[in-house]
Amino acid sequence: MANAQGFWSYVHKDDEADSGRIARLARDIVAEYELITGESIELFLDLDQLNWGDDWRGKIDESLSSVAFFIPVLTPRYFQSAECRRELNFFARRANELGIAQLVMPILYADVPALHEEKLNDEAMALVKPFQWELWTNLRFADPASPEYRMAVGRLAKRLSDANEAVAKVDVSAAAAHVAESSEDEELGLVDRMVLAEETMPLWAETVSEIGKEIEAIGSLMRKGTADLGISDKRGKGFAGRLAVLRKIAGELEEPANRISSFGEQFASQMNDVDQGVTIMIERLPTEVQDGTTDAAEMQKFFESVRVMAKASDEGLGALKGMIDSIEPIQKMSRDLRPPLRTLRHGLTVMYEGRQVISSWVSMIDEAEKTLAPAPQVGEPSAPEARS
Repeated sequence: MANAQGFWSYVHKDDEADSGRIARLARDIVAEYELITGESIELFLDLDQLNWGDDWRGKIDESLSSVAFFIPVLTPRYFQSAECRRELNFFARRANELGIAQLVMPILYADVPALHEEKLNDEAMALVKPFQWELWTNLRFADPASPEYRMAVGRLAKRLSDANEAVAKVDVSAAAAHVAESSEDEELGLVDRMVLAEETMPLWAETVSEIGKEIEAIGSLMRKGTADLGISDKRGKGFAGRLAVLRKIAGELEEPANRISSFGEQFASQMNDVDQGVTIMIERLPTEVQDGTTDAAEMQKFFESVRVMAKASDEGLGALKGMIDSIEPIQKMSRDLRPPLRTLRHGLTVMYEGRQVISSWVSMIDEAEKTLAPAPQVGEPSAPEARS
């Protein structure tokens, strides 16, 4: 029998900021689970084990019958991460469809104030809120050797063990077949997603355009601020003069930084809608070409449009990296600058991390095209042979 599988969804920067405690918590839970059940778990913990370029949907789908848990480690940065939001969206919805929602166990690792609001505008937050959370906001400061920490880890492992016993009574294969049949009977659901993606694409492009304008405005503001600092220095106003200029820059930055942050959330939400439609199309088109319901030329036209969009987005979003990196040293110049620059960095990071979602579309297209490549004829070498 294959080992049970666990998926640990977290932001690597959070783990780095907490000296590796998030990854340690994952391994501690697995060790405790194995101790109390005598069963092994294959833990998908790092992105190099389950890359977005891989067929991660297939890996998750194939393993649902033996899954031990899916744990999203919730922090403010978790909801800023396009990869985490995408993983949560797919896994949580799929687990709900198959009736194994108890295997999704969110850990609130660092408080996210927006999660406590009655009405949630964030789709990922609304999706995760109904699940039974584990509160870890205080426990993350506990010594891993302390009874408090060890007992909490034991409680989590026991909860997972109980959930797996309950799920063992569910025929996941039958449930998956039923979901597949329901999807066929309710084809409109898939069509709706594709239509939503089609309608969202121009709105998404408009958001990116507005973001570009805001970034240009911020660039002009920062250049003017730099010039003002130079003028202050020439007039011999010293550190007091520089501080006055920096405070002025901070005040002027507040509104555009808030707009960038708002646009970043809008960008992530729109990307999610586009992602669902694009991935459905990429997955379905090769089969439709093979069974003759879609013309191969139309499929290639769609694939090429996605490649062009991905290239343009990659170039545009890639330029944000330099701006994100430049913010950190500027933040150190003045306490007044920290809040607006932190807000600005948040919005830019949400958008920058969307590059990996977009690049995954190209990887999926590459794989899809391989399935349609003509097989070599009998007697024909599959690859050029070396000549003697």
